Amino acid sequence: MSGLKQAARAVLAFGPVRRVIQRRALSGDPLTVLCYHTIGPDRGGPDAWTVLRATDLQAHLEMIAEDYDIVPLATAVHDQPGRPGSRRPRVVLTFDDGEAGLFRHLLPMLDDLRVPVTVYVATAQIETGRAYWFDRIMGALGEGARSVDVKGLGHWDIPARPGNTRWAVLGDLLEAMKRVDPATREEMADAILSVHPLPDGRAPMGPMTLTELQALAASPWVMIGAHSHCHNLLDQIPVAEARASMARSAELLREWTGQEIAHFAWPNGNHSAALRDAAREIGFETAVALDGGLWRAGDDRFAIPRVGVGRHDDAARLRLRMMGF
Repeated sequence: MSGLKQAARAVLAFGPVRRVIQRRALSGDPLTVLCYHTIGPDRGGPDAWTVLRATDLQAHLEMIAEDYDIVPLATAVHDQPGRPGSRRPRVVLTFDDGEAGLFRHLLPMLDDLRVPVTVYVATAQIETGRAYWFDRIMGALGEGARSVDVKGLGHWDIPARPGNTRWAVLGDLLEAMKRVDPATREEMADAILSVHPLPDGRAPMGPMTLTELQALAASPWVMIGAHSHCHNLLDQIPVAEARASMARSAELLREWTGQEIAHFAWPNGNHSAALRDAAREIGFETAVALDGGLWRAGDDRFAIPRVGVGRHDDAARLRLRMMGF
């Protein structure tokens, strides 16, 4: 980003105009639901948007605490958006997928941070120990210059230098792969890994073990939600298959953690009217999406918008995104 853009962003996020923008954005007492994925070390690790450095999470929370109350999802659902009167705005913290960094890095931080979080876990990877295709790709291509050929999707040159520019290419590759059918996508992922293999040992990105998930779920600061069993984009597969995947994830998570599992997150945010009906029929109380907006009074509880947050979102960018920019 150019220096001029950075300066403009800082003025909007931290300058005197910020309060005016914030009051307008938060009129009507909406709730802000943030969507993180996983936490990584401050040094090293894959240069993936989904992996937020631990110190960056701390910086985010310090900034958020200046203006917002961080509340559990269950409290937000009970109290709802649109409270009367003038009150501090509220934010809910969520994490998707169940990647191992949540055990390695988030769990040790929670007692010090003293903030409630909801972790939506996709269960097939926990059951099998095999990372989903996107984590395998990010782990394999997470560092250095890479030249990648993908049948049907062309040639991709991923630059060596970490940061936004590198992620723009890798992220576009992942988005292109999302648009193909699940079986073809798995074949594409396996073909990429045959040329760019993962390092020996535990993969750079992958699921928690069952024991790690249970330790995370035992924290008083953590509520577990379901994120499907298959983690396919559920609007790409038959509704009956999607419904079975949603129900299976809830069933396994209840068995594994002893928690109620009343809340669901749509993989990649993809949903439809039929899928929302399925979530209600299964017995979920809410389902969250990834629309980038704020949760306002009258919104469908089974399509609650969230603001996605990642590795390259500093405090200024996050503050603006929480105000709708």
